[in-house]
Amino acid sequence: MRNKPWKTGLAAIVLGTMIIQGAIPVLADGVGSAAAVVSAPSVNYGLTNDIRAAIKSVAVTPTANGSQISATVRLYNGGESVNRVPEHELRVRTTSGIVYTLKPSVSNKAALQPHEIGELVYMADIDSKEITQIDQLSFVNVDLYSYPKKETTLLAMPTTSVWYGTGASAPQVPDTMNWGQAFTIPGVNSGLVYTPVDVTMQNTSTGRAAVVTVLAENPGTGREIVPDFRLDAQSEQKSYVGTRTETGSVALEAGEKKYIHFAIPVENSVTPSKLLVVSTDNFVAAAGSQPVVLATGKAAIAWPVSTGSGVAAPAYTIGTPIAFDNLTTVIDKKTQVSLMELTLHENPGEGYKTAVAKFKLTNTSDVPTATPAFLSQLSNAQGVTYQGTRQTNVTSMMNPGLSYVVSYSFIVPQSETGTSFALKLLDGQSVAPFTTTIAALQTNVQEDSTDDVISMYPFDLKFNSITVGSITTPQLTYTYKFTLDLDITQKENIVVDNNFSKLRFEIVDNAGRVVGSKDAALTGDNKLVSGKQTLDASNIASDQMSSPFTVNVYEVIDTPSGTAKRLLKTVKS
Repeated sequence: MRNKPWKTGLAAIVLGTMIIQGAIPVLADGVGSAAAVVSAPSVNYGLTNDIRAAIKSVAVTPTANGSQISATVRLYNGGESVNRVPEHELRVRTTSGIVYTLKPSVSNKAALQPHEIGELVYMADIDSKEITQIDQLSFVNVDLYSYPKKETTLLAMPTTSVWYGTGASAPQVPDTMNWGQAFTIPGVNSGLVYTPVDVTMQNTSTGRAAVVTVLAENPGTGREIVPDFRLDAQSEQKSYVGTRTETGSVALEAGEKKYIHFAIPVENSVTPSKLLVVSTDNFVAAAGSQPVVLATGKAAIAWPVSTGSGVAAPAYTIGTPIAFDNLTTVIDKKTQVSLMELTLHENPGEGYKTAVAKFKLTNTSDVPTATPAFLSQLSNAQGVTYQGTRQTNVTSMMNPGLSYVVSYSFIVPQSETGTSFALKLLDGQSVAPFTTTIAALQTNVQEDSTDDVISMYPFDLKFNSITVGSITTPQLTYTYKFTLDLDITQKENIVVDNNFSKLRFEIVDNAGRVVGSKDAALTGDNKLVSGKQTLDASNIASDQMSSPFTVNVYEVIDTPSGTAKRLLKTVKS
């Protein structure tokens, strides 16, 4: 009997970097291949002179009427020609000596090409809940044409690992790995190494789900396809079935790393205690029938421990390039993103505060590139998270050597008094409708300027004076205009267009009523300029005049959820 090479997935437990829930998952470097993989030797057996066999999975799971027994066996043809799979029945034996014959899937291969690997799937529904532990799986040839019929055992293999479900009475459960440990999937024909790097609880219109990010790495020398498996979540009371969000196959070239993601719907207020790595196989009972998915638990991963102190993120210096996950496809490698402003302001009369984050996006390449479309979240020290809203209109392309400004607004309650926040930038495309973190940073909100110059990046504004006047109409009502004297300075190589935020001037009388307002742009044909100019605030009229007046100057940003306002200055006229 010839010994042929046999490629198989091996159980592996590798101590990796511990990642706390909510932390930035920038782990593309230094994970997987950098760790020493400890693995157990694979066990395979000779079925014929050329074909070797190994057990991929065996499972006994409860059904409504009894139990379902399933098994998947992997065969390898080490010969130099086509070899038929010998005629056989697949049988399992319990520790009490009872033998069950499983039915083959109609999709099972009848022959293997030279050096081909094939998987044979078997299943049987047994109307009994008294099935004890499985200790052996065997190929048995049955000669029905002899009398009495002749049975020949072609191969018997011990079953050292059997999946019995997640119930408390299960006689065998997988070992639980720590969060952040790298692993391969036992019994699966793949050398890919996986590391869980991030998990978040997210709410969408379809409900609540745990979204798990796993780093997949190919340490081998050839191209590999991520095999069929999923991550389920388990709480103290029940299990929740997950789904891989990537559609179609995911391929990794030699040495390549990619993220794969799993969405696991869970009930409100449920916090899972562990994750289950579950391999899946399809059993087809008859031609044209729908396949039955056979799920086998392979390993367990402890749920990450939360510190309870909010989001972990590195300290950030305003104006410096943000460090993104090396594997993200949202941000082009030649695009730099910097946070230029983070401000938190009262909105008089609105009942809430508004935080505004203003980003500078710079195209450092020599060709036009698409403007990145990332999402954002702001979290305070207690872990309370606010969703950001991007300004309504953003240029679609960025020319080389130039910077563009994009603003995000966050509506926060009046009770929010924090001055330090964690800002997470998110990928909202790869796993839609869910999100994954591509960068995180910790920074303080900027205090209002105490001098005469106000920063409205990329502009610096200095209001020298604002005076309010009134006009009496023939209907004996008053309309208002105001004259302002200001200096405007703009940073170089920063593109601002009609999408940029505007200034809003609100005239407030001594009774606190807004009696006139005017929006003014810093871009376009009728933009504000340095020097003196007069603006007409005729959109509001009053039948009485009450002076003196106060002028509130706001920066206003149009967002899909409405207009976000940032109070810049209050001037007594």
